[in-house]
Amino acid sequence: MNRIDRYIVGRILLNFVLLFAALYFFAATIDIILNLDEFTQLADDHVGEDSSWWWRLIVALGFAANYHLPQIFQFYAWLYGIVAVGAACFTLAQMSRYRELVSIVASGVSLRRIAMPFVAVSVGLGVVQIFNQEVILPKIAPLLLRTHKHANQESVDAFPIKFTDDASGMLLQAGSFDPGTGKLSKPSFIVRDDQGRTTSRYWATSALWDEPDSQWDLTAGQVVHIAADGRGSTAPQPAASVGTDLSPTMLTMRRYGQVAGMLSLLQINEMLEWPDSRDTDALRRSSVSRFAVVVLNVLVLMIGLPFFLDRLPGGLFLKAILCAGVVLPIYFTAAGVMLVPIPGLTPLLGSALPVLILLPIALARLGSLRT
Repeated sequence: MNRIDRYIVGRILLNFVLLFAALYFFAATIDIILNLDEFTQLADDHVGEDSSWWWRLIVALGFAANYHLPQIFQFYAWLYGIVAVGAACFTLAQMSRYRELVSIVASGVSLRRIAMPFVAVSVGLGVVQIFNQEVILPKIAPLLLRTHKHANQESVDAFPIKFTDDASGMLLQAGSFDPGTGKLSKPSFIVRDDQGRTTSRYWATSALWDEPDSQWDLTAGQVVHIAADGRGSTAPQPAASVGTDLSPTMLTMRRYGQVAGMLSLLQINEMLEWPDSRDTDALRRSSVSRFAVVVLNVLVLMIGLPFFLDRLPGGLFLKAILCAGVVLPIYFTAAGVMLVPIPGLTPLLGSALPVLILLPIALARLGSLRT
């Protein structure tokens, strides 16, 4: 990497950080203003209404920070690609305004060569996003599921489990499930045969998930076996565990669909070991789209760069309008296609389709540069 490359990379990263911070703080500030009553109520419940107003305000802002700081990582996952395009365009606009592009081209450097540091930065930001997706988001998923009224908690509230089926057709019902602790209260498991007839029923006072064995370990568990011919059932017997694919992650995903986008590839592969699960398509789409989005962001950047990679300075406002008018519809349409199942297409092909379409367009855009 020569001096010009380091200079360009430094400018892009600086503009990326400034633009990302501006967008994040703007969004967070608006959200805090709109939901200040929620945070104030939490502060009143925590310190009491007889406390001084400034202390209650500090506590309320602390709850707001506790809610919004984890959102940085999800905000990055959602918008890093489009922010990278904006940072690249700002960098090129600055270089064009101060005639730096003219000087570089006059020295014999091709405009396509100038584009390489921009593409490299986009790839690097994509690698950061993969690390964010595989390591950070799975750990903070309970924090990201909270609403404003849960800002003083480390996860969402426990919720009841209505009859939910697993890959084998077994039904689970529970009085409540706590995503933070992964504990079921008063669970009941109904095992059924291929014709939907009940063959066994397990129940317990509580249950905790055993990850290595993919089973729920029962506390004070009991089971009765029911004859298929309807002749009755056995006496209740002690039961230690029940095997199922309805893990805490799966139960949380059934309740909150966005959890699929916060899982690591390892978690998804473990859940896909149950091939008959009804969530298989959503999980496979999530496992493919996380890598396809990284490639998509690089291609969108390559499509947008030629608007500003020009030998002649000037017309920056018009270039910005044209770039936004082309890049934004392409980006959001392609991202939507990746997330929505397409009839007749497998999750792999549906997630990769925008990349396959945009790849020749991006290469043609860079290849058509007049340099």
